[in-house]
Amino acid sequence: MNRHLSHCLAGAALLALCGTASAQFTVRGGITHLAPHSRATDAVGPMLPGPPSGISIDVKNKSTAFFSLAYGFNPNMEVELALGYPPTHDVTARIAANLPPHIAAFNGQKLAEVRQIAPTLFFNYKFGEATSKWRPFVGLGVNYTNFDKRTSTAANNALNGGPTDIRLSDSWGLAGQLGLSYRIDERWSITGTVATARVKSKLTTTTAGVQRSLDIRFHPVVLTVNVGYTF
Repeated sequence: MNRHLSHCLAGAALLALCGTASAQFTVRGGITHLAPHSRATDAVGPMLPGPPSGISIDVKNKSTAFFSLAYGFNPNMEVELALGYPPTHDVTARIAANLPPHIAAFNGQKLAEVRQIAPTLFFNYKFGEATSKWRPFVGLGVNYTNFDKRTSTAANNALNGGPTDIRLSDSWGLAGQLGLSYRIDERWSITGTVATARVKSKLTTTTAGVQRSLDIRFHPVVLTVNVGYTF
């Protein structure tokens, strides 16, 4: 397990241990859809056309399981550690049409599969009374993203000229969410949220000792529906 994720989970466990008997904890589970809205620069490095090279990438959408643990300080404020089953995104080529046909032919092909782990800690403020059926809320926090598994496809190896290793740098950034909860009873609730975060990474490929790189900025839109249990 990534050490940063371990620290986040340890912090959540410590928070639970420090709670009082009257504290309210909520566990939530559901499904989330991640639209990365990636924007990558053109690749730079040896044996590339340009600059600009006209060779870049797109990161595709993915849905996955969601779960979180929240601690309520009072009826209106809570801290929430949002997690989920780490999704694996397809990464496809975006290549300019004016490049030679043997390079342009890779446009749209899948170059890699990349898995991300992205725990996010939110401080949420809930509007309304604790007994209200509908409760909108806003949350601000911090996101950590780690790309822990990276697989190069045959198409990427062919484009780069041989077996290729892929690395992506980690990212820390601000995060925010808007949500609406429906109270079924004093224990159960249904919640929908839309969240985003500032995520950026440097992707580096290495092929036979030759390194090429590009920068990626993500402007993700994360839609989540979940069921919560409060105790």
